Amino acid sequence: MNIKNNLSLMLVGLIPTLGLSQQGFQADYFNGRNFEQKIHSRTDERINFIWNNVPPVAGLDPHIYSIRWTGVLKAPESGDYLFRAHVDDGIRVKLGGRTVIDAWDLHDSEAFTGTIYLHAGQEYSMEVEYFNALFEGEIQLYWQLPSEAPVFKGMFGYNDHPIDPSHIRPPNPAPVQASRLQSKPVLPNPKPAATTAQPARQPKPALVSKDTLEKYLPKNVFFVKSKSILLPESEPELNRLAGFLKRNLMYKLRIEGHTDRVGNTEKNLVLSRQRAQSVADYLIQQGIDISRISTIGYGDTRPLVLEAKDVPNEKNRRVEFFLEE
Repeated sequence: MNIKNNLSLMLVGLIPTLGLSQQGFQADYFNGRNFEQKIHSRTDERINFIWNNVPPVAGLDPHIYSIRWTGVLKAPESGDYLFRAHVDDGIRVKLGGRTVIDAWDLHDSEAFTGTIYLHAGQEYSMEVEYFNALFEGEIQLYWQLPSEAPVFKGMFGYNDHPIDPSHIRPPNPAPVQASRLQSKPVLPNPKPAATTAQPARQPKPALVSKDTLEKYLPKNVFFVKSKSILLPESEPELNRLAGFLKRNLMYKLRIEGHTDRVGNTEKNLVLSRQRAQSVADYLIQQGIDISRISTIGYGDTRPLVLEAKDVPNEKNRRVEFFLEE
């Protein structure tokens, strides 16, 4: 009896080590917006992350990175599936080689949806690509099964939720062993010979293409009403920008000031210039060399939202940052 019980305990203890049906996504983490430098691989059970100016994994640039999740999804039922992604910045989702969501651009905590018909019991290759270009990163991927579609739409929204890892597995059923096998041929394989030369560059931080950070509209830069005095609430945002510029000496910053169309046009032009200069002065106080900063004001001539004269619009009262090489 004791032998039988001991044998049972031994078998139970072995099950986790055999790597049977490990579930979730194969996750590959890269420096750079476009998967330039692979840093780390692991298995993520779900895609549901918020990184507030911290690197998702050790060794990754905390602000400029990209991630590719791959897996095999087994559909639990037949019908139209809704996928919804909440991201900051860009995302692409493919199922069975078909694009479900394509929002590969800079976004500020925005939601995107897509639908696709899947057959119960059938397995589909799944790929989710994501990039973050500046400051905090966020990605949350949800799905809604056909049977969960809301009867009443509109204000009731969606019945979606994170994808249960029991429905998805990494492309290889034994990802730990597979990574060891892959680590051997990467070096001698003649095909990736061109890529083996890339790590020699080891950009630290990863080099960012100009279009990645060409335009940045800050979320939390505020001024005293009708004045160019920065409010204290602006400091965290500007401190993050100053830290980024200190770590990335290859970039220069152009600051543009804008107003809405309320009041005198000439006074708006002056105010926009003064606000841009106030931001520049703050960054200089934080240690950014004055030679790396330029300012310009456009007053009310370049609105984000078209408005009637003397109709206030907070979206048009703004500063914009342009990072240039």
